[in-house]
Amino acid sequence: MTQALNTQSSIGRSKKNVLVVAGLFSAALGPLIVSSIETNSPFPIVRLVSIVCIALLVLAWCYFDSLERHRPFHAWLRIVILFFGVFALFIYLFQSRGFKQGIRSSGMALLSLAGLFTLLLASTLLSGLVFGVL
Repeated sequence: MTQALNTQSSIGRSKKNVLVVAGLFSAALGPLIVSSIETNSPFPIVRLVSIVCIALLVLAWCYFDSLERHRPFHAWLRIVILFFGVFALFIYLFQSRGFKQGIRSSGMALLSLAGLFTLLLASTLLSGLVFGVL
C-alpha cells in the first residue's frame, strides 16, 4: 500500500518537474531569440529546436499523467503529440478525462501556457534590454 502511494507521489513529482523544466525552458528561450536576432543567425533553427522541445515536454507530461491515472498511453497519441505539440495536449486531456473534466483541465492548461508565455516574453524583454537590442 505504501509503495503504491510512493509511486503515485513520485509520478506527481515527475509531472511537476516537467512543468519546472518547461518554465526554465521558457526563461532560457528568451535570450536565445534575442541572440539569434542580434547575431543575424538563422532564427528558424531556434524555432525548430523550441518546437521539438515543447513537443517533448508535452509528451513527458502526458506520459506521467497517464501513469498517474492508470490509463493507457497509446502509440498513436504519442505520434500525434510529437507532430502537433501543445494542440495535442488538449486532445489528450479530453480523451483521458471526458468532456466536463476535459474542459476544466484545458482551462488549467491554458492558464499554465499563458504563464509560460509571459515568462518567455519577460525573459526576451530583459535579454533585449541587456544586449541593447531594444
